[in-house]
Amino acid sequence: MDGISSLLADYLLRNNAIEEEDYEIYKYGLLSGTEMLICVATCYIIAAQMGMLLKCTLLLVILFLLRSYVGGLHLNSFKACYICSCVVVVLTLLTVKYLSIPKFYSLFISVLEIMAILFLNPVENMNRPVNDNEKKIFLNRIKIILFIILMLTIFCYIFNLNSYLDTITYTLGIIFFSMLLGMLKHKIEHKEE
Repeated sequence: MDGISSLLADYLLRNNAIEEEDYEIYKYGLLSGTEMLICVATCYIIAAQMGMLLKCTLLLVILFLLRSYVGGLHLNSFKACYICSCVVVVLTLLTVKYLSIPKFYSLFISVLEIMAILFLNPVENMNRPVNDNEKKIFLNRIKIILFIILMLTIFCYIFNLNSYLDTITYTLGIIFFSMLLGMLKHKIEHKEE
């Protein structure tokens, strides 16, 4: 993975698309983007085999939108993150497919999850500390994203799109659980310092 990002960053540098002092930043960004692309492609291949592409898209959009601002558990290697992410997506899709929640309960649980996510502060990571100004900006964005998710949840409830409602409910639960695990990991890492 690192070799691909180095090749791409070298190419950009040779063609004067980036400055030499920005090389490591671009290399890291290309590495992260490549890793994310591989993970998303794997999830979509599995979702296509399950006949659940739209639900996978909904799950990934909510995950990416919220996790960018609320944080959560971050594993220490691409391999661990890749395996965990793929397992979580597959298990979520299987749960949506085989374990339907009654519509009212799904709506109720989603609203509770939205409130719980809003209540928790963005979870810091040792690699990405968040200052007070960023926390305010993140909180505003979290509120907007959660409002959109709430409207989508109500839309699915009204129009009996139960499997999509379940997808939202399970995905919000994953995000909340990831935030709790991230907070726990952050506390453990700070104790070790």
